[in-house]
Amino acid sequence: MRQSVTIGMSTIAVVLLWVAAIGTPAGAASSAQLQLVMSQGTAFSILGHDCGGIKELAYLTGFDNSIDPSAGYPTGNIRLSTVCGGSGKGGGGGTTTYTAWTADTWDLTGALLSYSTYLGTPSVDAGFSATDPLTGNQINNSASPCTGTGGTGSTAYACLQWASTFTPRPRVTGITTTVGPAAGGASVTIYGDGFTAATGVDFGTTAASSVTVNSDNSITAVSPADTSGMSPHSVDVTVLSPGGTSFTSSNDRFASYIRPKITGVTPNHGGVYGGYYVKVSGANFIGTTRVMAGETATPWQVINNATMTVYIPASDSGLGDSMSISVTSPGGTSPNTSADTFTYTAPSIVLTPRTGLPRASVKISGANFVAGEVVTVSYRTGLRAPKPAAVTICTATATDVGAFVCKGTIPAKANAGVTGSHAIVAAGSMGDHARTLFHLS
Repeated sequence: MRQSVTIGMSTIAVVLLWVAAIGTPAGAASSAQLQLVMSQGTAFSILGHDCGGIKELAYLTGFDNSIDPSAGYPTGNIRLSTVCGGSGKGGGGGTTTYTAWTADTWDLTGALLSYSTYLGTPSVDAGFSATDPLTGNQINNSASPCTGTGGTGSTAYACLQWASTFTPRPRVTGITTTVGPAAGGASVTIYGDGFTAATGVDFGTTAASSVTVNSDNSITAVSPADTSGMSPHSVDVTVLSPGGTSFTSSNDRFASYIRPKITGVTPNHGGVYGGYYVKVSGANFIGTTRVMAGETATPWQVINNATMTVYIPASDSGLGDSMSISVTSPGGTSPNTSADTFTYTAPSIVLTPRTGLPRASVKISGANFVAGEVVTVSYRTGLRAPKPAAVTICTATATDVGAFVCKGTIPAKANAGVTGSHAIVAAGSMGDHARTLFHLS
């Protein structure tokens, strides 16, 4: 029974003992071989023990061309073992040997692609050798270290020899920067293998604006402009070489973002105490990383690419204070325009009629309240307890633009207070207040 486990570069501490002459063109013939091994860290994760090192006996069994139909990838088995104990007097005390077999696949740079634990003992041939009919690459089992790798000793080694005209297909296992502006210019370090002969890097179907091959395992590329008009827009980052183009995977995805813009704030005014949310309209809000209300970072919630809600903090300057709301994403920061302005204004109410007898019907209209807040309108009687000092006339909920209208009745004569001016107060549930006068006749 085999259980496949794909591993990333962080666990592929593969010992590539391939001696390639500096300056030799990619694909040129060389007497050196690649020694195919498993890292000690991966071996420990399988055995669960490491007593002075884990011994590996590697045996190749053939080629697998299901990964790349144009090239066979070496396959084989590794026997892992480590001996623990023997700490008694005179070296006694007993020992325990831990062993395991694995079934393995390597890519053509010698990096371990995948492994699975093998229950039982596989059939291996210490003298096995084979040639890949697709590439001419050769593999063989050896009792000595692979040619060109150095070292001495007699055990079991798995060796890979490239054909004289062969260049391995590059492989991308990860990228350091996964997002950037649609305008381009993001520096992206690409990790993997087979990069020595790389001729370019593509972001989707567009070539990178700059490519630097750092090593066989690292390339730095600068993202090109993304003209798709979509935000975000995800593409695969692929490496090109004479050996082919790297296969795509979830490890190579890069997303570009268009600069956000704000086209409106609703309401664009409110009370100086803040503490409420406003709706911000615009474009390219998905991917937002920061929102500023003036010079204050503030909470937000993205509803969709064109709508978000933004929390309004208290004003630091009072009535008439205006500020710009800005949105930042990997695409940049929204440009400052009049559409993103929010102003702290005082709520106001209009009373109709402004004078009358007890039990008179009145209408109260409000403006500049916080959208959605509940407004309670009360008549101040001027009477002391136990008679009511204030009588509620009506309640209403402010609209999206902070307006409300409600109708009510001035209290009866017994509770209306003395003839003269009485305050009408509209109190919002978010802390807003507005005041006017009614003349009781």
